[in-house]
Amino acid sequence: MVITNRRTFLGIAGASVSASLTGSLANGAVAPSTAEEFVAEDQIDPWIELDMDALASNVREIRRRVGNRPIMAVVKCNAYGHGDVEIATALQRDSGVRHFMVVKVREAVRLRQAGIEGMILNVGPFSRSQIPELLRHDISQAVYTDAVTQLSDAAGKTGTRSKVHVYVDTGMGRVGVPHHSALAYIESIATLPDITIEGTFTDMTEDDDFNPVQIERIENVCKMANEKGIATGIRHAASTAEVDRYPYAWLDMVRPGSCIVGLEPDRQSELAIRPVMSFKTRVAFVKTLQAGESLSYHRAYKIEKDTRIATLPCGYSDGYPPVVTNMADVLIRGRRHRVVAPITANHMMVDVTDTPEVSIGDEVVLWGRQGDENISMLELEQIAPSATNTYRMATRTRTYLPRVAS
Repeated sequence: MVITNRRTFLGIAGASVSASLTGSLANGAVAPSTAEEFVAEDQIDPWIELDMDALASNVREIRRRVGNRPIMAVVKCNAYGHGDVEIATALQRDSGVRHFMVVKVREAVRLRQAGIEGMILNVGPFSRSQIPELLRHDISQAVYTDAVTQLSDAAGKTGTRSKVHVYVDTGMGRVGVPHHSALAYIESIATLPDITIEGTFTDMTEDDDFNPVQIERIENVCKMANEKGIATGIRHAASTAEVDRYPYAWLDMVRPGSCIVGLEPDRQSELAIRPVMSFKTRVAFVKTLQAGESLSYHRAYKIEKDTRIATLPCGYSDGYPPVVTNMADVLIRGRRHRVVAPITANHMMVDVTDTPEVSIGDEVVLWGRQGDENISMLELEQIAPSATNTYRMATRTRTYLPRVAS
């Protein structure tokens, strides 16, 4: 547990209580063999806290829903901002999740180098120069173009086999071999000497009427290939939306992402999930401004009466959404306080007039829980739904912010 004691932060009293980083370092490098120490009491810059109990609870909830189907946890985009190594390590260690999906080769390599075992599937593209890394780290690769022959050639030269998942476009329209020509593509892959078809998958449009059509299409592709004696491996299609609402899309394996880290707990109809991420910082400065004074560039916020302002060392460059200024609250000393004035790259300001005891070093919760109060990312999204959402807020938290288990 991370303990945030202001007196220790100010150096007034007491020895600090520490919590260790659970994965990648602030600069994105792979975690060292001995975890760096994170001392919350010494931290003035923003940081991310991860509720690993909530993470494990979310996995149990998903398993309650889908039964004994394997789970491929989607940890793309730095696990939606939560920290890919941190989240994958905890899932592997505490919840027995063995399979992971990413969208960049470098993400897959980073997970493998951090000790993640099992299947790691990269559904994003790859270049010829990255093929040696795919083979060296036993990374499964999504394929839907002639580039699959490069994988086979490279595997043959190294005496290995490349594991691939055939990406079938059943209607999403972004990438993938079109479903009507997928059988021919699978037949061509089956002739390559050093390729193993580990799986066949698709992306869902999350359209209630069209989803059944998509599942019928991928099932037909696999059935026709099987009838020709070609094994199509693990069939998978279901991400968070399908895990929640469309059992017919579960197939052989599910790919939950946002629900594992609890990004949208208020939207789930069947899944009782909990948010994993809290975003925190501290009060860096407190001052009282008189009527007629102003805040920020161009004197954008005019003070109408004596107002006590706390300045926080966090801004949009750290990932806080600037569009919610003058409408959003933060938590200090268990109470809500309004964000005022334009949020800048490295600072935001909060009206703490009603809580005179707020002082430098106090913990500030930008989103998450403090005492009996809670500010969710969904609450912030609802302030400016056309400008931001929970995905954007979580994924835009910067990789340099420390991630620490709470």
